[in-house]
Amino acid sequence: MAKKAGIVSITGASGNHVPINVNFEALNDKLTNTLSLDGSTPNAMGADLDLNGNNLLNVGNLVTMFWRGEFDDTVNYKVNDGVLYNGSSYVCIKNSFGILPTDETYWDVFAQKGDTGDAGVSATIHDGFADYNDSSTASTPITLVEDVWTTLSNDGLGSFTQEQFPQGLSTLLGSGGSLDLTGLQVGSDLLIRPDFTVTPSANNSALAFRFSLGDGDNAYTLEQQLGRLDLGAGIPYRFALQALYIYVGDLNTRDNPVNLQVRLSGAGSVVNAGMAVKVYSK
Repeated sequence: MAKKAGIVSITGASGNHVPINVNFEALNDKLTNTLSLDGSTPNAMGADLDLNGNNLLNVGNLVTMFWRGEFDDTVNYKVNDGVLYNGSSYVCIKNSFGILPTDETYWDVFAQKGDTGDAGVSATIHDGFADYNDSSTASTPITLVEDVWTTLSNDGLGSFTQEQFPQGLSTLLGSGGSLDLTGLQVGSDLLIRPDFTVTPSANNSALAFRFSLGDGDNAYTLEQQLGRLDLGAGIPYRFALQALYIYVGDLNTRDNPVNLQVRLSGAGSVVNAGMAVKVYSK
């Protein structure tokens, strides 16, 4: 609501300058409190501006753009309609129909589409996996000789075999079911989860597993004791839940086959379901 000054009524001729001065002071106080013209506090309006139907002068042109979305040559456009065309936005400055926004007689550019930026760096996938299922040992188990390390063969022909590798790597399955690491860079890592079932001929037989790596004088093994099979003889013991780690730390490891082997302290047999491999290529 607009602020009003308290006006003193002037009566009589004598001493009229007193109420006149009071009125001017009241008007000045109210105007100053509403809008400071010299930039001092408050310099803001604290009440509604009531023009009583009159115009506000000298404020420039107030323009509202009516956004119409993507340009459509079947639409009649009016002044101040805004459209999007080929990545830039335009405002209509003259009523038009079927006239492209690039026509400067009818349209002004509101926001210009920027230039295409430089191409980013291509993302390279460095990890992958494989699942190599054996199809042969289920029908023809591998014979285990007492205290002899025996390689787990894997033909990779089982129904669940699949591969999804990083660029440059074609396979990890080598001859006889070994791991072929020659497609990897030194510094790569692998997690291998073997899945095999051992049936001992005697109760309480001790079982061990290992990776056989390298070649010649530089051959080495990574070995793990899996414990004694003490639930009875002639029954299957499955090992399928443990993922084992191999670090491809040198050319000796990378350039030679990695064999998966088991050893039983007594006679028995083994069926190799296969192995799942997760690879992190450097």
